[in-house]
Amino acid sequence: MKEKKIIKKIPIKIAKEEVYRYLGYQKGLSHNIHSDIEKVIKEEIEHAYHLIESKAIYRFLGIISISPDGIIFTEQDYQFSVNKKIINLFQNAEYLLFSVVTIGPKIEQCVKEKFKQNQHLSAIVLDAVGTVAVKTVGQWLNHFVEEKNKQKDFQLSRYFEPGSDDWDIQEQKKVFTILQPDRIGVTLNSSCMMQPAKSLSWIRGMGHNLVHSYRDEFSCEYCLLLNCSFRKK
Repeated sequence: MKEKKIIKKIPIKIAKEEVYRYLGYQKGLSHNIHSDIEKVIKEEIEHAYHLIESKAIYRFLGIISISPDGIIFTEQDYQFSVNKKIINLFQNAEYLLFSVVTIGPKIEQCVKEKFKQNQHLSAIVLDAVGTVAVKTVGQWLNHFVEEKNKQKDFQLSRYFEPGSDDWDIQEQKKVFTILQPDRIGVTLNSSCMMQPAKSLSWIRGMGHNLVHSYRDEFSCEYCLLLNCSFRKK
């Protein structure tokens, strides 16, 4: 399981309802959207399909031990500092899954160009579409890994992103050392932020008989950001 796997041209469908949510519309109130805005949303979703360059890279590392104070030791002598909530959710995990996905730089570049041309509404909508797109690529990869390991009776934990309340963003450097996602065009800047911006990274625990197995990785049920404006109701 040590080998890195790269997947390109991941097929996705951008959910219009999720774009509404990232634009601030509450679920069930999409009928209140002005027809002009509805038109722009439809246009930018179609536009995005021509800009997306979906790619993913992932890798498993075996867990050697987990200390009570929140240090995960893996094979090849890697160590990760996490909080006790993550430790609790990783009970019985045998492996760590490391993943990075991206939709490439074109949507981000197009958004900047639209702002320069004072096309503010289109820029805001396209940015929201890009956010939904990269999350959908992440969801696709998680489901792909789950299905690939189903016959082995492996279960997976919820996912954790460097930079969330769960995990220090400096740990991003270790994820990049392990995965080397520059092979799919993703790099880190000095603040440990990914470039292109429409990229995601995470870890998940995997093993038999996980205490907290988890499939719906985009649910808000376990997220610590209770006041997030994008939280699903």
